[in-house]
Amino acid sequence: MNIRHLETLLAIADSGSFAAAAERVGVTQSAVSMQMKTLEEELGAALFDRARRPPVLNDTADGLLSRVRELVRLSEDIRAVAAGTSARGRLRLGIIPTAATGLVPAALARLAVRAPELRIRVESGLSADLLRRVAQGALDAAVVTETPRLERGLVLNPIHEEPLVVAAPIGATGRTDRDLLRTLPFVRFNRRTGVGRVIDTALRQRRIVVSEAMELDSIEAILAMVSRGLGVAVAPAESVTEELRETVRTVPFGNPAVVRRVALVERERGDVTAATALLLEELRAGG
Repeated sequence: MNIRHLETLLAIADSGSFAAAAERVGVTQSAVSMQMKTLEEELGAALFDRARRPPVLNDTADGLLSRVRELVRLSEDIRAVAAGTSARGRLRLGIIPTAATGLVPAALARLAVRAPELRIRVESGLSADLLRRVAQGALDAAVVTETPRLERGLVLNPIHEEPLVVAAPIGATGRTDRDLLRTLPFVRFNRRTGVGRVIDTALRQRRIVVSEAMELDSIEAILAMVSRGLGVAVAPAESVTEELRETVRTVPFGNPAVVRRVALVERERGDVTAATALLLEELRAGG
């Protein structure tokens, strides 16, 4: 059985179509079709419902995916050992948007120097979705906002803590976080995001009632609204750059400041892979 065919099957499962999988694995769509026909012949079972357009994985294929993922990972580990390198193959990494502009790029740049033969694919998403994709095996690991409830079979590796601040237009009156939050329109982080849930919980615990004007899931969009004088927001302190400080001022959110905790989540295997171990080192070095 050709391991490349198994990798293509996973690409179809993760991307949703033969065409998208072809782009992901670097072959033509017709080559993907031929690989899948060969794989079905080797297994002696159909893997797709071809009555639908485009074809979709059937129940037989769905039942095989978890074992196929383990076979592909084992194959990558064997190649790494044979090549005499500790980090080789592929790392599929999910990241939350608030980590995409600072913490993660710097860590990946350092990791590229340490493990030049490691192929890294990065996808952005909300914490809840990334946790689900790691649990399903569609991602190897993800950088998320730490959550108190974690699906069985996953493990969180803490990276760092980041204080939250109230970000307000530079000319806004009000000295404290309560003054600003109670008097200005509130630009809220989407409550489906990890940091959005942290903020919402803290507001309720502190009994701060806000006048909600917007709910967004992009840190750049939220701070752009604040810089234009359209409201006040609670945001991770590191997201307020020096450039933004020309139009945005900040005060701590809470005393002591409320923090959000960022962590690397992966499936529990008894030991971490070489790639995720190196990534965790670099993330903590930058945190």
